[in-house]
Amino acid sequence: MIILRGIGTGPYVGVGHVKKIGNDEDLRDLKGGEIVVVSRASRDMLSYLHQAGGVVTDYGGITSHVAIILREMKVPCIVGTGSGSTKLKEGTLVTVDGKTGNIYEGFMERDDKTDSSEVHYPATPIKVNLNIPEIAWKVAPWSEGVGSIRIENSIIRTGKHPQVLLDEGRLSKVIADSVRLIAHAFHPKPVWFRTFDIATDELKRLDGGSIEPDEHNPLLGLRGIHKDLENPEILKAEFEAISKLLDEGYDNLGVKVPLVRDVSEYREAKNIMCEVGIRPHRDLPVGVSIETPSAVFTLDEFIKEGLDFVTLGMSDLAMCTLAVDRRGVKVAKHFNLTHKSVLHMIEMVIKKCNQNHIETCICGHAGSDPAIVRWLVETGISSISTNPDQILKIRKVVFIAEKTMINRGFADKVK
Repeated sequence: MIILRGIGTGPYVGVGHVKKIGNDEDLRDLKGGEIVVVSRASRDMLSYLHQAGGVVTDYGGITSHVAIILREMKVPCIVGTGSGSTKLKEGTLVTVDGKTGNIYEGFMERDDKTDSSEVHYPATPIKVNLNIPEIAWKVAPWSEGVGSIRIENSIIRTGKHPQVLLDEGRLSKVIADSVRLIAHAFHPKPVWFRTFDIATDELKRLDGGSIEPDEHNPLLGLRGIHKDLENPEILKAEFEAISKLLDEGYDNLGVKVPLVRDVSEYREAKNIMCEVGIRPHRDLPVGVSIETPSAVFTLDEFIKEGLDFVTLGMSDLAMCTLAVDRRGVKVAKHFNLTHKSVLHMIEMVIKKCNQNHIETCICGHAGSDPAIVRWLVETGISSISTNPDQILKIRKVVFIAEKTMINRGFADKVK
């Protein structure tokens, strides 16, 4: 019997007894295998949640960072139930179906056809997004590179705010040690490092997190490159880590600047890169993540400044375009990655980048959505970066999409 519904975030199923989390003490009491029920999940909880049998939240969306990382960890997760923390009873045996978003009373088996393990080789490069460096060697053989190293998880696993790590003289080392694992596993395939993009609410629970401001809507608050530029010493430490790896011979690295609003932010970030001895576009490729309408409509200025690649963040772009908090349960029905305004902007960026011989790559949740991926291939995107557990599936989707386009072109010629 279905006792609750939410938004499933992946294909995994978990069975276990409900364990409600109200405070940090409850997290420390986890033994492993429980179905963790929490009002809001944050990235600092991940060091505990990785051992859960499943995770259920009241709030959050499929594009939330926690949902994405749990999927990478193969932990079943259902978000946005609205009332899971009150409706689910402590100790009750439940089944969490991360594919359907259903929560069942007791143990339920799910009949599922397994996907074929056949590997397809499309012309469009298929890359991967990575939050967990330790799995890089497993996915590297099936991927043409890394579209986004999200280093935030490695920072949060230390339990310390980046400023604390910086004060201890450890920040650059923590970053370098994590990125090295990925760069080594993928070498010589391209690996793009994304500078920090951590919302303030995800930093508050860390040691030293009290320095973060209170924000009612952190996803539209102090995050992305504008946060790092307010504390350039942290950004400098990130670039010092990359510089160290370049010196070690990892020539497959690139740097991506996230959530840019204006070309001045991009220019300032590159100036700081120069301060640590990295020559942008010469020592390594540098690009931006297009996640705001302002970046879309001023793309010419970024191209003039110099771009080696562009990645597309459709989740944040949709949020900014539609004025909808992508973690908000009450407005979830208005959050639409395929709204025509969003697709029009994506199409504009791809077309302009193709005209200027700049690689475009989709990253984030959209890179795992077959319908969106098919549309992107038809629109002319250069590469796709997907979640680790979706590589084989997306390879097949892209292969079929390319074949369909070729056949369509053949038919048009015959006519």
